[in-house]
Amino acid sequence: MSNLNLYRIEKDHIRDNLNKYTRKAFKLLPKCKNPHILDIGCGTGVPTIELATISDGHVIGIDIDVTSLNLLQRKIRETGLNNRVSVIKDSILTMDFPEESFDIIWSEGSIFVIGFENGIRMWRRFLKPNGFLVIHDENKDKTKKLELITKYGYTSIAQFELSDNLWWLEYYIPLEQLIQEFRHKYPNDSDLSNELNKDQIEIDKCKSNSTVISSFFVIMQKA
Repeated sequence: MSNLNLYRIEKDHIRDNLNKYTRKAFKLLPKCKNPHILDIGCGTGVPTIELATISDGHVIGIDIDVTSLNLLQRKIRETGLNNRVSVIKDSILTMDFPEESFDIIWSEGSIFVIGFENGIRMWRRFLKPNGFLVIHDENKDKTKKLELITKYGYTSIAQFELSDNLWWLEYYIPLEQLIQEFRHKYPNDSDLSNELNKDQIEIDKCKSNSTVISSFFVIMQKA
């Protein structure tokens, strides 16, 4: 296994710290038997695997990054979820499914690619009648975002915030420690170094502006 993939696996172990909030959001949904779930911008599939585990349904993870999807495929095999999780390589900008395909659409940290308003407007047609959309997004312009829910034909079910302090303690501080560890172990790996630099830039950005990393979950239902 490459040093880069090893780093990404260890990084996912840190990201697992935030799965408690994925579970919290899922518990706020009314019970749904064997739901069909779309996880948009799934990456390496940390929430994807969690959703498959806690829902007893079928989850489709969609992302454009092949390396991340390969790691997700490995997780699917290791967890024995081959019949419960599917992976599609496609862009959030071009994805297309039959109308009313999903009971739940899930998006953690991906809606920014097309914008909150565009996301909830465009994805609504993929939801079954009375289906649910769960978004995890940055707190920036939160009030304006929440005002759009009824405009585009949803009812707000619940919401909760993840503070910047929580993000530091549970994700960014452990991640920075991991970056330093891998820099020390593998100083001459250029591919790994590029990835470490990218993640460190994100951390430095958050240090200079704490509002960047506070976030919120919102659960809405197709009206």
